[in-house]
Amino acid sequence: MSEKQHSLIIRILQTVLFTRRPGSSLSVLFTFCIFGASLYGCGYHCAERVESLPSWIKTVYVEPWSNRSNELLLGVWITEELRHEFLRGRGLKLVSRDEADVILKGEIVSTITGGVSYIRYDRAVERRIAAEYSVQLIYRESGQVIWQTSNIAREEEFLVGKDIMQTEALKDDALQKLSRDVAEIIYHRITGVF
Repeated sequence: MSEKQHSLIIRILQTVLFTRRPGSSLSVLFTFCIFGASLYGCGYHCAERVESLPSWIKTVYVEPWSNRSNELLLGVWITEELRHEFLRGRGLKLVSRDEADVILKGEIVSTITGGVSYIRYDRAVERRIAAEYSVQLIYRESGQVIWQTSNIAREEEFLVGKDIMQTEALKDDALQKLSRDVAEIIYHRITGVF
């Protein structure tokens, strides 16, 4: 959509929505039809690419992740977030291991925590946690790896609290956000990889 078309649509929306008169319900409906048509015309659409999966992959089991880091709950959080992504998405049905066409297996390779900003050279006020992951999608019947990657790395900043308990809680919040981000990345890579 050109800049000129975009500004015209905005002006029409403003005129119709902010001018009250009898029969304005019809005007609002007309405006939303124009707006919807313009979104369709500019190529806007939901980008879940489930049609790119082979037809024989219909179900998935998300195996609990192994964890080589010292962040004990990170594997649990990523597993749960991945299961949530598959339950929410339309591409693959989440099932038990025995019913699955493919098994999603992952590992937390490492986590590193470091300072980002400091009050003094020895007192951080903000820290960063970085994590590295590897993932495999395995055909259940043969055990053959049909997709894998070991280049997923994410990081998240968090504030240092007033005491160690508050700092750990803030770090856990950052790790949970990392888990959500990684689950979304993996889901989209799998549903768009083939």
